[in-house]
Amino acid sequence: MKKFRIRGWALARRFTALAFLALLVLGAQPENSWLHGSLTATRFLDSLRFADPLATLEVILASGHFYPSLLLSAALLLVIYALLGRAFCGWICPLGLLTDLADSVRTFLRRNLSRLGLRTPEFSTPTAWKYWLLAFFLALSFVSALPTFQILSPINWLAWALIFGGGVEWILLAAIVVVEFFSRRMWCRSLCPLGAFYSLVGRLAPWRVWIHPEKAGLVPCRKCTRGCPMGIAVMEDYSMAGKSSVSDSECTRCGACIDACPRGVLRLGFRSFELPKSEAFPV
Repeated sequence: MKKFRIRGWALARRFTALAFLALLVLGAQPENSWLHGSLTATRFLDSLRFADPLATLEVILASGHFYPSLLLSAALLLVIYALLGRAFCGWICPLGLLTDLADSVRTFLRRNLSRLGLRTPEFSTPTAWKYWLLAFFLALSFVSALPTFQILSPINWLAWALIFGGGVEWILLAAIVVVEFFSRRMWCRSLCPLGAFYSLVGRLAPWRVWIHPEKAGLVPCRKCTRGCPMGIAVMEDYSMAGKSSVSDSECTRCGACIDACPRGVLRLGFRSFELPKSEAFPV
């Protein structure tokens, strides 16, 4: 029997997501003087302010006004995600944590059902949908004078449900988890406007998965491709193709492909693999 184990990157990203969730709960408590806020905007020590860049854009479109302090609060996060890509999705997003855990359950159930000779239906949806949804919500914010995605976002529903309790929110979140069983990461891949926004912002992000030029493609096991929750063909489109890094804007830097690789072909960082001079410049 194959033993279940949590691998290094999976453990790290679940820890950061849980820590962020704990900070959200603390930030909602009125007695805390050092941290206030939500997923949309946060104030730390009454001086350092952060604002979600997409929420900021929605507020500007909805109100028809520019707010310098809000733009400044969003600018720092915008720079961070220009450097880190969709790291929010892989490391911080509360809904990403929920779907990550659901994915583990999904894998376990599907494996055991297949051993019993039972097959469960599975379908995929176009990744382009989330870009159309991003455009739709931005247009709707402008027309309705309301930041509509912030109101309807399942990411915010999860935070509200944990902080304030709720019934409808949990039902809607449960529906997302059920859909995950039949379509892996459907929300993250195809439906999330925030994910689409960060994909655009971090398209050229230098913090990415790098590929070892000497080890790439030696063992075409496809474990990295199968391990990727975003459906990126890491082996076929990048490692076997001789690419130096995974440049797909859908990559959430979650490290699942690195955990899956048995040969140390992949690494996550700002720089590519540094080979000894004898390897890099053979005589």
